[in-house]
Amino acid sequence: MRHHAPPVVYPVGHFVWGRVVFVTTALLSALGLLVWQIQGAYSVVCNAAWLGWLACLIGTAVWGPRQTLSHGELFWSGEAWFWQYRDPHCQFQAHQVLLEKGWDTGTGLLLWVKPMDTPDHGRSSLRAAWLCEAQLPSKWHGFRCAVYSRSREEIHTPTADDVRA
Repeated sequence: MRHHAPPVVYPVGHFVWGRVVFVTTALLSALGLLVWQIQGAYSVVCNAAWLGWLACLIGTAVWGPRQTLSHGELFWSGEAWFWQYRDPHCQFQAHQVLLEKGWDTGTGLLLWVKPMDTPDHGRSSLRAAWLCEAQLPSKWHGFRCAVYSRSREEIHTPTADDVRA
């Protein structure tokens, strides 16, 4: 019985809607605060809310781009996932990563990627990668099969102890 998808390489571009989502969210939340302020919200509480909004806005603007993967390739070896930058000037080799599915639209996938072979392996943060069928339509089906396949580490063969339990 086969549990693994065949090897596949898929390019990762950038999430073109990222800036639009960021600006739209910032504007709508500012509009909500403004309406609240116009309705007579207590000034100290409202000022604190504006400061909180500004801190979140700056934090997202600084942190967001650092948490996305782009300009590289995700590839499935048949047993594990790897990430490699496409930039020839970048001295990074392929890094083994763990993938978690975030959102699947059928023609797009949001994946959470966690590096495995970094010095801070235990503390490394998740990074987001947005992949679209339009980037490489001929390999989309194979890529999705690989995303939904289980790695050898995830496949658990029942032992005698499991049967008794």
